Amino acid sequence: MGSLIRFRCQGEEVLTRVTRIARYVSYDEMFDHEPVTSVNPHATRDEQLADIRQIHPPEREALGVFAIGIELVDPPPLSSE
Repeated sequence: MGSLIRFRCQGEEVLTRVTRIARYVSYDEMFDHEPVTSVNPHATRDEQLADIRQIHPPEREALGVFAIGIELVDPPPLSSE
């Protein structure tokens, strides 16, 4: 925990810190334990499963699923390196 991830999308970026990591055997199991709204607040569980499975075929899902909790880092910390 504590690792930083920078997300970039359409010219904008945000720096986040990893707060937790959970591993599941499938997306169904993930949604049994994670709030559906934490992935996409505008879609139902079934809609999200369909969307995810279009991107990640069964052979990828069989490798396992991770849910990563993040928090915004504002302002970004200064590097000590």
